Amino acid sequence: MVKNTKGGSGHKSQARKHVVSNKQSNKLRLSEDEGELYAEVTSLLGNGMCHVIDQNEVTRLCIIRGKFRGRGKRDNTLNRGKWVLVGIRDFETVKSDNKLPKCDLLEVYNDHDKDKLRKQAKLDGKVFMDNKEESEDVTNDLVFTDAKEEDYMKIMEEHLNSKTENKITFTDDNGDDEDVDIDDI
Repeated sequence: MVKNTKGGSGHKSQARKHVVSNKQSNKLRLSEDEGELYAEVTSLLGNGMCHVIDQNEVTRLCIIRGKFRGRGKRDNTLNRGKWVLVGIRDFETVKSDNKLPKCDLLEVYNDHDKDKLRKQAKLDGKVFMDNKEESEDVTNDLVFTDAKEEDYMKIMEEHLNSKTENKITFTDDNGDDEDVDIDDI
């Protein structure tokens, strides 16, 4: 009998058919043509389409090519805020003011690639600014509290401002004040 060197009906070779080596993923694709722009995904529409805003701050309808759908989607998942490289469709014209200009998805960048892009490519525009810096500057003036929390905060402020460090005054529901010595507890 002949020795089986392939391993069970050749299934090993079929299983590795779609594996991509890590050597290919180390290359960073940059914009090479004037028809290629960097953009950020703003919303996913479904049916292989999404809205992107490019470096010129123009909102476009991005067509997700077949390479990035189905089996190829594993390493190229699109979410809001992802950076992508898109190709502008110069051959199409926008027929009405209501429709967005179309573009094709060429590359999806992960978080590690964002840092490389900032260094290698000259990105400008509000789209590629860090959202972390903007979110720190914005403060909300609304604070949701209840009466007990407000009383607690008032007591804590009085305690920090008072000269006697060992006593805290609590007010009951009846309006009676109690002095509690911390050393006694």
